[in-house]
Amino acid sequence: MADDSLPALDWAPGSWQRPGAQADAPVLLLLHGLGASQEDMQAVAELLDPQRRYHLLTLNAPRRAVTLNRGYVMPAWYDLLGLGPDSAEDDAGMQAIARSLHAALAPVMRGSGLILGGFSQGAALSLYLHLHASFAARAVLVFSGYLPLRQVTPPASDNAAPIFWGHGTYDDVLPLEYAQWGEEILQRQGYAVTCRDYPMGHSIVPEEIAAAREFLAASAVQPT
Repeated sequence: MADDSLPALDWAPGSWQRPGAQADAPVLLLLHGLGASQEDMQAVAELLDPQRRYHLLTLNAPRRAVTLNRGYVMPAWYDLLGLGPDSAEDDAGMQAIARSLHAALAPVMRGSGLILGGFSQGAALSLYLHLHASFAARAVLVFSGYLPLRQVTPPASDNAAPIFWGHGTYDDVLPLEYAQWGEEILQRQGYAVTCRDYPMGHSIVPEEIAAAREFLAASAVQPT
């Protein structure tokens, strides 16, 4: 059974407080993809915020057996049962990791704001945390992700965060249709979604990061 208590997070309390950012600046939390590590998102975080407007936080997912990969143990935020449009989803695993993250990030979430984001599975989890787990966010950044539990996407609340979604036209892991389905459902439910596609595979490109950076500025997701 996977350990969802996150017993060995590679961060120390206060380590998200970034030198050069204002004390009351929002925290930019970026979550990595399946089988990756927090180092994959650290460079993206720095490129998203060269002016040091935000505090930055990346985390390592717990290691668990992943059904999609024949039970191989790897860093994963929750189990992946399949990537098809009709594949079952690990709702219980998402709930468990959301509880663990909520407890672990309590000091961060009591600050002046949280920006959620990530790549692939980390992007999907970011959407889940905001849509289904009551994580108040000032914005959500989706890099090559998908909309989890799309059949039960709740209507947008008055304080729903704006969403940026970047995706590759040549993505052979999560095809572009996943972004199109997600955008359609989210907009139908009243969310403000900015979608951009790029001639790339399952990755992140500089043009996408620049667009996300402009999105944050346009959305006024900045310290007051």
